[in-house]
Amino acid sequence: MGIVAEDVERVRSATDLVALVSERVALRRVGTQWLGLCPFHGEKTASFSVNGELGVYYCFGCQVRGDAISFLRETEHLDFATAVEV
Repeated sequence: MGIVAEDVERVRSATDLVALVSERVALRRVGTQWLGLCPFHGEKTASFSVNGELGVYYCFGCQVRGDAISFLRETEHLDFATAVEV
C-alpha cells in the first residue's frame, strides 16, 4: 500500500520549512524570505532562498528547488516514503 496523496499534502502543509532548513542552514530574514548558503553546492554568497509561507525553497546559484519532503530527501539521502514518514 502506497502513501495517500492527502497524507503527503498534510505533511507538506504541517511542516515549518524555515525551522526544518534552519536545522542545517544558517538563515537570515530578508523581507518575507529567508536567505542562507546553499547546502547543495559550495558558495560564499547566500543564494538559497526559503519561503515559509509557500513552503518552498530555491537556490539562485544551482537552481535546486523543492519543498520540505524534497529537502529531507536530498539532505538526508532518504527515499520518498521515508521522508514523508519522518
